[in-house]
Amino acid sequence: MPRDNQSESAITKLLSLLRAIHIHPLYLLIPIGFSLASALLEGASLGMLIPILNGFLQKSFTFVNDIPVLGKLISYLPETIRENDRLLFGAILGGFLMIYSAKNILRYGAVVSMAYFGERSLHHLRKILFSRYVSFGKLYFDTTNIGHHATLLTEFSRQAISPLLLIDKFINALFSLTVYLIVLMMISWKLTVIALPLFAILHFAIKFMVVHIKGLSRQIATRGSELGKKSIEILSTIPLVKAYNMERAEQDNYASISNEKAKLDFRVKVLQNLILPLQEIITIFVATAVFMSSLFFFGRDQIASAPALLVYFYIVLNASHKFGTVSGFRGIIANSSGPLDEVLDVLSDEEKPFVKGGSTEFSGLNDKIQFNNLNFQYSEDRKILEGITFAISKGTMTAIVGPTGAGKSTLINLLMRFYDCPANGILVDGTDIRDFTLGSYLKHVALVSQDTLLLHDSLRNNITYGLENVSDSDVERVVRDARLADFVSELPKGLNTLIGDRGVKLSGGEKQRVSIARALLKGAEILILDEATSSLDTQTEKLIQEAIDEAVKDRTSIVIAHRLSTIKNADNIIVIENGQCVEQGTVNELQKNEGTFYKLWQEQKF
Repeated sequence: MPRDNQSESAITKLLSLLRAIHIHPLYLLIPIGFSLASALLEGASLGMLIPILNGFLQKSFTFVNDIPVLGKLISYLPETIRENDRLLFGAILGGFLMIYSAKNILRYGAVVSMAYFGERSLHHLRKILFSRYVSFGKLYFDTTNIGHHATLLTEFSRQAISPLLLIDKFINALFSLTVYLIVLMMISWKLTVIALPLFAILHFAIKFMVVHIKGLSRQIATRGSELGKKSIEILSTIPLVKAYNMERAEQDNYASISNEKAKLDFRVKVLQNLILPLQEIITIFVATAVFMSSLFFFGRDQIASAPALLVYFYIVLNASHKFGTVSGFRGIIANSSGPLDEVLDVLSDEEKPFVKGGSTEFSGLNDKIQFNNLNFQYSEDRKILEGITFAISKGTMTAIVGPTGAGKSTLINLLMRFYDCPANGILVDGTDIRDFTLGSYLKHVALVSQDTLLLHDSLRNNITYGLENVSDSDVERVVRDARLADFVSELPKGLNTLIGDRGVKLSGGEKQRVSIARALLKGAEILILDEATSSLDTQTEKLIQEAIDEAVKDRTSIVIAHRLSTIKNADNIIVIENGQCVEQGTVNELQKNEGTFYKLWQEQKF
């Protein structure tokens, strides 16, 4: 469930996000420095407009020598320039153009450096989110939706960090407002006191919209997640949709969710885009009120020169826009609050099923694997395994059989470390399986599952997945052993042929043989076969069974099978029923007992 920390500010959450992705806020000092320098130069350029306009109207610039800062700077010019009105005008105008150009160059530097910082932060966020996902145990993905995670990685991640991508505009506007206020006070503090209510009105108008945007943001995040879920769900089950003629129903369902999201997106855009015209309308009315009030309160008194008043009102108009940017940034933060909560939830360790390895290196099986009074449950109300106790000796073939849902695959998932088991539930050579590092342990284990997992890649890359420095001769050997040679020879590009999403271009039997070839190539001493021949026809099953019989030689093998004829040569058969080990022994011993195994055998005898 997403966090519900209403009291925690969005800025605090954003800073928490930066810490989580190892981006220090001090990196912002570069764009902040550029923005500060740009704002100072903007103030200087606005200040220089007054003497330029005054000199132009008076047709003389001699008065500039009496201006405190500007006069000091002019004193450094050659006397020939200071005494020539036209040259002095050219020097002041040139200085203005240089300052104005430098301001824009610095502003560009702030934008570029901020863009780099923002995009690198987004990269780190996506990278860490993906790293988090692959670190979670299988239980996490059993209880969540892949479509939601895909949406979070591609869409929510950018939305969550969007305030960072736009923070340079906020910083520049904030600094500019500070400089504007100083310049306004220098021109006329009396007018400035009257003008300040303008910003108070803008503040409350924008605050009203921000509250609504924040509420809509969470609804948009929910709808966006639902849209992602529905997309992945339907596209991955197209055969089911077509088999039951549900194309129109699913189109309508998807369109309904998309329509709801579009409406919410539109409402947010309406509010966000209302900010600018609203602030301009308020600005023009309040600017008019300031002008009229100045005449009413100060009458014909000289408040400031005409050029100074022109610059004053120009700054007021500019300041309202900058203030709108500062206040509008709150809307951007509010809009990111929903996705930000979703991202922080993934980064939180709360209620996350991790499968962590220990520090002991596993060098290989020396004696046996023991299931030691193992209990396991996915949730408090769903117990799967209870008191499972048996041993698998090195170099033997152990079969695990039982009715569907008895807990056979769960045993394999625990042995493969997909789920974390209780302490001392599984012992390998007397050591808790959790004490071994995951890398060293899994290096010695290979799995052929009934759910063949294949990538949208070449046949070669699917066979060599997870392995390094694999020679062509080794690949050709396992292709022959897995009885894939004839199939590969018929492919247009041989092993370099793309097999489609989840191996869609392959038959069920071909997929299983690819999985077996992958396991054989790994050469692990512990081989786990989970219904490895379940998808094969009789002829192919016979060929694969020969390959498996060859593969299990001198290996410790664990086989789950519904077809009991495939495990008649097993050294030991474990019978699981209702999550408990009810029988164990050889085929002959179990038949004599006439228990659960005997019943299963008789059912398949025909």
